[in-house]
Amino acid sequence: MAKSTNLRVWQQARELLKLVSAVTADMRAEGDLKSQMRRAAISVASNIAEGAERPDREFCRFLTIALGSNAEVEAQVTTAGDLGLIDATTVTKLVDLTDHIGKMIRRLM
Repeated sequence: MAKSTNLRVWQQARELLKLVSAVTADMRAEGDLKSQMRRAAISVASNIAEGAERPDREFCRFLTIALGSNAEVEAQVTTAGDLGLIDATTVTKLVDLTDHIGKMIRRLM
C-alpha cells in the first residue's frame, strides 16, 4: 500500500478532485477553464501521492508543487464563479476546501 493513502491531506485532495469533477461535469466550456480546473485538482492529489514515495527532501518539493496546484484550483474556481459558471455557494465550498488543504500541506511541509 502506498504511503499516501494514510495521509489525511491526500484524502482531502481526493475529495477536492471529486467535487471539481462534479461541478465541472455540466459546466459550459469557457476557453480551457473547465479542463484546467480538473487538471489542477488532479495535480494536487498526484503530487502528494508521488512525493510520499520519495525521500523527505523530495517529498517537500512535491508538496510545494501540490500547494501551487491547490492555489491554481482556488483561482480557477473563483474565476468560474466570477463568470457565472458555478454558483456562489459552490465557490465558497471549494475555496474553503482549498484553504483547508493548503493549511494541511503547509503543516506537513
